[in-house]
Amino acid sequence: MITKIIIGVFVTGLGFSLIDSVEGIEIKKYKVINSDKVCGDKLCSEVDERIAKKGESSRNIKVCGDRLCSDFSENPKPFNKSSPFGQLKLGITIDLIQCKEGQEIVIKKTKQIPACVNLDNVEKLREKGWAISEKAQQEMFEEFIKNRLEGIESSKTIHDFDATLTITPDEISNQRFLMFEGDGWNEHHVVRITISGDTFSDLLKIKTSDRGHLSMPWPIPDKAFGKKINIFATDSISEFEITIPISPSLVN
Repeated sequence: MITKIIIGVFVTGLGFSLIDSVEGIEIKKYKVINSDKVCGDKLCSEVDERIAKKGESSRNIKVCGDRLCSDFSENPKPFNKSSPFGQLKLGITIDLIQCKEGQEIVIKKTKQIPACVNLDNVEKLREKGWAISEKAQQEMFEEFIKNRLEGIESSKTIHDFDATLTITPDEISNQRFLMFEGDGWNEHHVVRITISGDTFSDLLKIKTSDRGHLSMPWPIPDKAFGKKINIFATDSISEFEITIPISPSLVN
């Protein structure tokens, strides 16, 4: 299942062309680790210890993306929220975890964790004792349903974690803005939107509502006009990156 990130870029009839075009927009996804105690993809304490053993200073740890700049190891496997384990980490109950077409969810017997397996292999895995029996799984699912009716368990599915973001131009008191509106983000969480260009960088921190809605105007600085700006947004679960051109500022 692919995360749906919907991006809208519209030009309103305000007498100016803010965004020339959206051709060539690229959407990229990255593994994002939002923690002050993380250096790249490792705990800072681990990095300090490793560097100290080499007799080097850890005062200036440089991070490139999601890893140390000095780390040239194989790319780590990104967090896949559509996988059974990824959905479980999002707080989705096992009976509501969704598998790809042609697969069915089973529960691994040793760790009681979900797995999506091909339909032809379901009974084989149960017969070998790798997965719990169909009866045991059904009883487990019925317990989840009972708890959900009592308000104990969440009723969210993977579709509740599809984030949308719409970016539109606007003008307020002769100041031009980009208006950020979105839904489906992590509730009561901060969405960090980094906006950068060749000569500037800005960070917006937007607290979402209890329904995962965000709304924030961003005043466009003079040095952004006539340039391309990069926008990267994340709430640690959903993220996207987009580059758009801003037309030159009109002089009255």
